[in-house]
Amino acid sequence: MSNENQLIVEDKDTDKEKDKKRDKKDIVKNVAIVFLCIMLALTFFSNTIMNYSLAQVATTAVDSGEIIKEIPISGEIVAEDPYEVTVKESRKISGVAVKEGAHVKKDDILFYLDDIESEEFLAEKKNLDDLELAYDKELFSGNVPDDVITNVRKGKKSSHDKLQSELKAATDRYDAALDADRAAQAQIDAITQKASTDSADSAYNAATPGYTLAQAQADLADAQARGDEDRVEDLQKKVDELTKDQSQLTNLGTQLDADNQKKLAAATAEKARTAAELETATKEKEKVLASLGSEIGLTDLKDKIAESKAKLAKLEAESTGATIKAPVDGIISSINKVAGEKTNAEEPVAVIQVDGKDMTLECSVKVEQAKRVKVGNVAELTNPYSFEKPEEFKAILKSIRNDKKDPANMKVLTFKIQSSEVTPGQEVSLKMGEKPKHYDLIVPNNAIKGADNRNYVLVLTEKSSPLGNRYIATKVEVNTLDSDSKNTAIEGNLPEYCSIITTASKAIEPGDQVRLAEK
Repeated sequence: MSNENQLIVEDKDTDKEKDKKRDKKDIVKNVAIVFLCIMLALTFFSNTIMNYSLAQVATTAVDSGEIIKEIPISGEIVAEDPYEVTVKESRKISGVAVKEGAHVKKDDILFYLDDIESEEFLAEKKNLDDLELAYDKELFSGNVPDDVITNVRKGKKSSHDKLQSELKAATDRYDAALDADRAAQAQIDAITQKASTDSADSAYNAATPGYTLAQAQADLADAQARGDEDRVEDLQKKVDELTKDQSQLTNLGTQLDADNQKKLAAATAEKARTAAELETATKEKEKVLASLGSEIGLTDLKDKIAESKAKLAKLEAESTGATIKAPVDGIISSINKVAGEKTNAEEPVAVIQVDGKDMTLECSVKVEQAKRVKVGNVAELTNPYSFEKPEEFKAILKSIRNDKKDPANMKVLTFKIQSSEVTPGQEVSLKMGEKPKHYDLIVPNNAIKGADNRNYVLVLTEKSSPLGNRYIATKVEVNTLDSDSKNTAIEGNLPEYCSIITTASKAIEPGDQVRLAEK
């Protein structure tokens, strides 16, 4: 081979080695790239999983504002021991003489009424007519004994002892007659049963020797036919004896039957007598019962008539007349009826706030608010310009008690109201406590952590990383200056425009990594 050819072969070998080295570098590069991608993916997913395991927090900005310690009070004015004006009858109202809020004196006219009898009076009058008609119908129905009619008309009323004695005597007679009649029937049943038994026994007793007699007579005939004189004589004697016995048994059965028929006739006669006595006793008892029932019924009707007359007289005496007047001095807090409507018995037609009686207002507040006031404190009107004489208005705290609906968290404040301008049912808004104070830094109460005057807040600190921003709960100590039901005033070395953590999905400590709540 020439030198030139040898050089060409060597160059080709060198190129092959270079290609192999280049291929190895590409493989290493590709493996490295894949490894880095896998690491980046694992890092991303692990970071995502870690983020979801972090506590989720809500934040708020620190701002200036007021701490409000005033307690808002609102409620309805209630009259203490109000007087309800009522009437005892139903009447139609023809006119109303006063308006709500007006002051009236005793006997001032409140309502005018139609001058007709009340519905209660007319109804009771009809009831009396019905009772008297029922009484007359029963009295002369023809079913009441004359002595009862006489006694009832004269107002004689039998005592319960007398009625009981009469009923007992009639019942005793009836019971005795019933027992006797049952005994007579039992005697008839017994005799009938015995007669049947005796007749059967007699027939049986008579049948027995009859059979023997028939046999003896047959034997006698046979002996006579054979000419056996000795046997004929013996059999003749036997036939004669059996004939005699049969005759005696028949006579005995006849005698027993005759005796039983005689006894049955006597028992039947006794049953007829007891049945007659029972019928008489039954009629007497029915008569006594009818008499007692009539007397009781008529007496009851007469009593009801007397009661109805008394009620009618009372209604007439208590009739309201043509007007309804004020029974006391006071302010008309409500008018419940208008012209054309009817009054109903015992239903209030008007309510009067009696002069000298207190008016009150109740309001439910939180326990911590109630701790800032005490009995005797005075509340102010929220809007005094709504009153013509606000200087005369007074609301004095009368009592503090637990709210039955939520005794653990709420209290009920009761105020005594003094004002000539308020009326029962009116809504009034009041305020009491300290006036609002302005502070440079206030945060919600739930942002304050710690205890024993060593308070702090958790500030949300943001840190950058290749995989995104991270949020850390950083502790910053603060002093609390004042607070109300919602916010707390603070001072401390807080970063400018910082975000304060208020709530978290789980417990967090200073230095913990957290994530923001999704909006």
